Amino acid sequence: MEDSTQQQLSMIVMMGVTGAGKSYFINKLEGRNIVEEGADLNSCTQKCALVPVQIGQSKVLVIDTPGFDDTKRSDSEILDEIARILACQYQLGVQLKGVVYMHRITDLRYGNSAVKTFEICKRICGEDALKNVLLVNSRWDQVDEVTGAKREKQLREEFWSYMFNRGSNIGRYHGSRESAQSLVSQLISKDSVTLELQKELVDQNKTLNQTTAGSFVNDDLEVFKKEREKELISLEKLKQDCENDRAMLRQYRKDVERESARVKAAQNQQRSLQKPVGSEVHEEIQKKKSKLSYVVPFIPTALSILGMFVDIPDGVTSLLTSWLFDSGMDPSFLSDLS
Repeated sequence: MEDSTQQQLSMIVMMGVTGAGKSYFINKLEGRNIVEEGADLNSCTQKCALVPVQIGQSKVLVIDTPGFDDTKRSDSEILDEIARILACQYQLGVQLKGVVYMHRITDLRYGNSAVKTFEICKRICGEDALKNVLLVNSRWDQVDEVTGAKREKQLREEFWSYMFNRGSNIGRYHGSRESAQSLVSQLISKDSVTLELQKELVDQNKTLNQTTAGSFVNDDLEVFKKEREKELISLEKLKQDCENDRAMLRQYRKDVERESARVKAAQNQQRSLQKPVGSEVHEEIQKKKSKLSYVVPFIPTALSILGMFVDIPDGVTSLLTSWLFDSGMDPSFLSDLS
């Protein structure tokens, strides 16, 4: 049974493609620039970040995540990181209130990266948790009402219909702090939820590639790997034509080296998905708890342990300090366990 301090601390996860406005939304929610925002198509959120916010009496941990179309990190690496955070939160007993999925209403088309990111998000959540998903369109200040409403209707009736018909809500983010707080409050008022990925990793002890979300990423890697292997076969057939041309031979070797590296990278990513994330996280939690020589209140313990799996920006120190004081703890506690 949850004690009163567990009930006071909740978590919300932000997801969406690169540039959807997740970091901007979090900064507005906090009222300060805490996480870096992107000014172009390159991802600024390189790693997941934990930002504590206070909304009324509610203490909320907001998790900022990179998009699965990240320009510098693979989908398998990002999924592994998100999986460890969710497995840790679930095992600690922090209440997960839901997921905010952000999409740019300015997008003319629902591109491949949006389709992939949305599909992975849907698989992470699972059907039973869709009532705790808030589908949010951002950048309403950059479209007129008629155009925006038309695109919103298409999302609701086509691309988002599966989740919408199973309880997910659709909201508009208008760029202000008040709008961000209003949207998050919709999730805070809900009962806590367990995502499908958490059940699979922790309760069923599956490896990441055996989960619904992980198998999707693994299958995508398998298709990519086979395409690169076919390209290597095609290059091998051209080898004889290159033997009497030094320039062509150099290009051939470069092409073979490039495709071989891509195959190896895909194989490494597939191997990384074979880890038993749930049990690995459990072991790390137990090691961290064993460092405690005295009983520590729930909130500082949860913050310290979560800090093993997610970045905590320097700018949130003041709010965390007040939370620790509320728990009767010396704020230096967190640094002592790092």
